[in-house]
Amino acid sequence: MTAPAFSRTTTAPSDSVISHALINQCVRLCDVLCLALAGILSCLALSGIAASGTRITIAQSLLLSALAILPYRMVGGNRRVYRWDRYHSLRWEAVDISMGLIAGSAVIWIFAQTFHPGRDTATWFLHWLAIALAGIVVTRVSSHLVVRRLHRQGLLTHRIAILGAGEEGTAAVRHLKSDRAHNGFYEIVGIFDERTERCATEIAGIPVTKGIGRLIEISRTTHIDAIIVALPMRAQERISLMMQRLNSIPAEILLLMDISWLNVKNVQLRNMDGYSFLQVAKRPIVGAHGILKALEDYLVATVAVLLCWPIMLAAAIAIRLEGPGPILFRQRRVGFNHREFNLLKFRSMQLDPADDGTKGTRENDPRVTRVGNFLRKHSIDELPQLFNVLRGEMAVVGPRAHVPKMLVGEQIYPEAVLEYPARHRVKPGITGWAQINGMRGGIHTEEKARRGVQLDLEYVEGWSPWLDIEIMAKTLFGGLWGRSVF
Repeated sequence: MTAPAFSRTTTAPSDSVISHALINQCVRLCDVLCLALAGILSCLALSGIAASGTRITIAQSLLLSALAILPYRMVGGNRRVYRWDRYHSLRWEAVDISMGLIAGSAVIWIFAQTFHPGRDTATWFLHWLAIALAGIVVTRVSSHLVVRRLHRQGLLTHRIAILGAGEEGTAAVRHLKSDRAHNGFYEIVGIFDERTERCATEIAGIPVTKGIGRLIEISRTTHIDAIIVALPMRAQERISLMMQRLNSIPAEILLLMDISWLNVKNVQLRNMDGYSFLQVAKRPIVGAHGILKALEDYLVATVAVLLCWPIMLAAAIAIRLEGPGPILFRQRRVGFNHREFNLLKFRSMQLDPADDGTKGTRENDPRVTRVGNFLRKHSIDELPQLFNVLRGEMAVVGPRAHVPKMLVGEQIYPEAVLEYPARHRVKPGITGWAQINGMRGGIHTEEKARRGVQLDLEYVEGWSPWLDIEIMAKTLFGGLWGRSVF
């Protein structure tokens, strides 16, 4: 696809009715109509086949179809399906349709078999699925063709004005002109700067126009979709004055924020007693989620203790018979909000008073006893941590609890990975997202350390009870043993 001519000044009506949001709404509405009409058409198709006493009525068909709409929409929302630029890829649309129909079909099948079981119901379901799939495919292919045509005509090109000709403005222009960014989606209508001195005359071949007044004049005759205010964040007074003058332009106003550490999902405007703040982080797993997480931990830990006490008793006896030394190993670990606690494990190694745990354990460590090797290979040594959970010091699922000042090579973990302290915003866990994704065993390289922290933060930010269930299931059916467990 050829790049757009950024220097052209083609005008477009400011009240154009074609927009990205309109296309998204039309596609969303077509999907819903296809699901609903599939129910009516499948009912009519079977009206002359099934007996009147067992036949699904039109009202029942519409109800079952309505039950499929919610999960279909939820899957689409989570996958960000309804975006106008997504309609360019038939491959992604095929995946989106399949995922949505699988979710909707599962709900319909469960309800239909529960309240109206029988062969006619199964036949109706197959008809519904075939008709819904055909309808959605037709509408998506049509949307694909329409979007391509509108895009070629330039009706979907986002026309952008850049305000600011400094380093930030230069970076914005170069990004929008790169092949990776625009693909014909963006057109720079001009670069503007209110300064008369210390200002570039052109950027990437586009001349810089002096004065905001000129931008306001051009906006009255040329359609502008968005204005990017590309100024340094320290220039708050300049930004405030510009925002007041730009309010008259009917366009999106975007403030460029080059903050790599910012988590966009957590950003929102907070008001405290009439004073505004920008929230850039939030407390994880609080309120109802916190109560649900606590109930989950205590319930799972209690059930696990009741089921595993014979294994724990046998492990304790084996450790005692092997030789002198304590059955339980206690070690200081860092927990929630950096509070230290005594983590409990079955002793699997010979006691070494000189070892503070900062270097971890390596594979084939000579200090591991014969019984300890078996306990570690099968993760039985971890079972006493269930009592840490019941004491409120740990969770069943969460980031791994490390010793204070744990070393990665010759550096302590927070120095090797700056994001490391953020994992202590939740309780540490017996198992976790990092553990089921290849982070069992020692952490002795910076690359593995960074990967572990990345996985831990993914868990903290994306927590849900379903994620915990997935982690616990994968731990039970494969994460308790293997070559990486030592």
